Amino acid sequence: MAIAARLNRSNYLFMQKFWALFVFLVLSSSVVVAQSARISGTVITSDNDPAPYVSILIKGKKQTAVTNKDGKFSIEGLTAGKYEVSASLVGFESAIREIEIAGNETVTVDFQLKVSRQELKEVIVNANRKSYISERPSTSLRINADLIEVPQNITVATRQSLVDMGLVSKTEIYRLSSGITKSYGSAMDMTVQIRGTNATYSTYRNGIGGPVWWNAQEDAAMVERLEFVKGPAGFMMSNSEPGGLINTVTKQPTHQRIAEVGFGVGSWNLMRTNIDFGGELEKSGKLTYRLNAGAQRNNEFYQFGKFSRLFVAPVLKYDFSDKTSLTYEFNYVQARAQENVHSSVSINGDLWAVPTNLAINDPNNKPWGAADIFHRIYLKHQFNENWTLNAQAGYMTTSWGGKTLYIENLSPNKDTINRYLSTNDWWGEMTNVQLFLDGRFNTGKRAEHKVLLGIDYGTGNEGSTYGDTWGVKNYPLSIASPTYYLPKEELEFTGDTYSWVTTNRWQAIYLQDHLKLFDKLIVTLAGRFTHLVSGQDYNSPDDPEYEAAYDKFTPRLGLTYMFTKNISVYLLHDESFLPQRGRIYDGGRMPPLTGRNNEAGVKALFFESRLSITASAFDIIKNNVANSDPQHPGFYLKTGQIGAKGFDVDVAGQLAKGLYVNMNYSYVDARITKDEDKTLVGIQNNGTARNLANLWAKYQITTGIFKGLGIGGGMQYTDKRSATWPGYSTGDGNKYLPAYTIFDATVSYAIGRVSVFLNVYNLANKKYATSGSWQPDYQEYLFDIEPRRNFRLQTTIRL
Repeated sequence: MAIAARLNRSNYLFMQKFWALFVFLVLSSSVVVAQSARISGTVITSDNDPAPYVSILIKGKKQTAVTNKDGKFSIEGLTAGKYEVSASLVGFESAIREIEIAGNETVTVDFQLKVSRQELKEVIVNANRKSYISERPSTSLRINADLIEVPQNITVATRQSLVDMGLVSKTEIYRLSSGITKSYGSAMDMTVQIRGTNATYSTYRNGIGGPVWWNAQEDAAMVERLEFVKGPAGFMMSNSEPGGLINTVTKQPTHQRIAEVGFGVGSWNLMRTNIDFGGELEKSGKLTYRLNAGAQRNNEFYQFGKFSRLFVAPVLKYDFSDKTSLTYEFNYVQARAQENVHSSVSINGDLWAVPTNLAINDPNNKPWGAADIFHRIYLKHQFNENWTLNAQAGYMTTSWGGKTLYIENLSPNKDTINRYLSTNDWWGEMTNVQLFLDGRFNTGKRAEHKVLLGIDYGTGNEGSTYGDTWGVKNYPLSIASPTYYLPKEELEFTGDTYSWVTTNRWQAIYLQDHLKLFDKLIVTLAGRFTHLVSGQDYNSPDDPEYEAAYDKFTPRLGLTYMFTKNISVYLLHDESFLPQRGRIYDGGRMPPLTGRNNEAGVKALFFESRLSITASAFDIIKNNVANSDPQHPGFYLKTGQIGAKGFDVDVAGQLAKGLYVNMNYSYVDARITKDEDKTLVGIQNNGTARNLANLWAKYQITTGIFKGLGIGGGMQYTDKRSATWPGYSTGDGNKYLPAYTIFDATVSYAIGRVSVFLNVYNLANKKYATSGSWQPDYQEYLFDIEPRRNFRLQTTIRL
């Protein structure tokens, strides 16, 4: 109790200092006024309505603006002189005005575009759907700069790329960006690796995240874009892996009316439907909304397999003024599956000796279930054109559990699979409060500062009550003549159960200066200080409850050089800090993971910014990796280190009129570089593939009698993956799952308000395994299987 009291008092004093500093900076920023000339004005349509999202350009200058919902814009940082200002919207004739600025004054210039409000809405909605790239990150990623200026590999998968590929779940996203591999999971829950290192706890939703596992996973119909950040990304959170993170951006309210209904059918009795409605709820336009909801049900490619998902995602936004808004978001996602993943086992090394559709679980076990509930409140206030305050709070709960049968081993003659019964009740909850202030000011004519000050507070707790019959009772399953529908009383778990609880509380402050010199050289200087209290309780006498406190400063140093406004090169050093659970045999607990990423890269935009290319080379070190203690089961060794070196390339956008591509390649050499057991040094990190390549291309006919017809396809190549588990299966040397290549195809047709998409996956009907491990006890591979050839036919109707 005394320790807890001291920790609580230290947390209280720590937060007092944070809040005092934050309030001081907010008050200070409210009086910051740019000492320079400015241009402001309003753009209206031909029927005198405000024209939002119109680009405002000044000839010969890099300052630009986009009109807000009221059609207003402002450009600052100008000097005396004559200027040519244009207002443009894709598909319409630009309007041009010539003005003259005498000194530090504000000049008003207004435009009227020859377009009606209804035409404008159609242009905005359609334009937003036809791009595979985004030049700026979302607000939830906190970076107030174009991606080409940011010294880090950050790629964005837009809504259009998800739709064209026919994706229905977040668990299918690993083909969208370089260096991403799925290491576990199916349609319900998933773990991924980024650049050869684990990123399970590096999944965020609208910037909210932490050390809690998301279980049910978002339906693709909820998602507006996915942001893949390679490297620690200290600007986001204090808790992140050195490999990177994935930020899911859900659909948000708009002033444009949105009314869509979607339907889908596919292989194994797939049926799904969803709605997407949005717009203004009252005449003033201050209250806007977005409602996404849907359901999916299907069988699986294996016996007795069933899956279902239900989601509801309403969002409300209220604009108090053109400078202040408040958003509330609620997500509910529920999923159920007969098998959480479909596993199989090799026979004498042959991965496909067992039929791929053979059920491992028994149909008399109830389906496995998961649910995620997510709340978010987001306040944005713009003090002036240069300073903006963002504050958001998120709360999520997650659950995952049920009973199932897993593979334990094979019989001596390898004609029978021995299974064990497992019961699990996993839960998690997370609270995350974030305040970040971003601003812009100049020190001299050629030095522009973009600063970010952020304060984070969070708690992330997880726990589980579990038990199994491993080594006590098994359930034989003949491979040649399997018997199912076991008596329900045999499937009741009556053994001992065990529990564990892990807790994390953190407070962190982050400060970054994005200093741009002479419009060419950008210096990024940043640092995060984190105070972390991590605790755990295994609810057993020999492992009592504990808490430990850590303080850590993680710097971020970047250098970017802009050859042109569309070509840049960069260097980056970034560090990470992440809590982890586990105990050490000779006393103590696993310390937090620490790591760093050194990176160099190049970014370019071509064809009037319609095609984006990002290439980078990286060197990652991950310290204090928790490897199993081979001499003391249930305990961990703390000296493990993983190193990952390689390079990755991402290309996305429009190659020619109507031709869209998304392709990426990565080479990753991820291996154990330090360990107490010297025989492990040099072994490839479990689950990693050295070479990954993905290609997707689609051609949309834009003229003639076939206008609206699209054809395309894709390829996925995954190199052999390490199936060696440190501390368990290293005695037999390196073991690998075989490489695979699969091909997909698509045909689509859009006419008026109706769009139809047919996607066929795994055209060659390839058998392949995404993850698995070598089992030294019975000298076989245990692995997870992916579906054979299948299709989805999906229709979207705009009402």
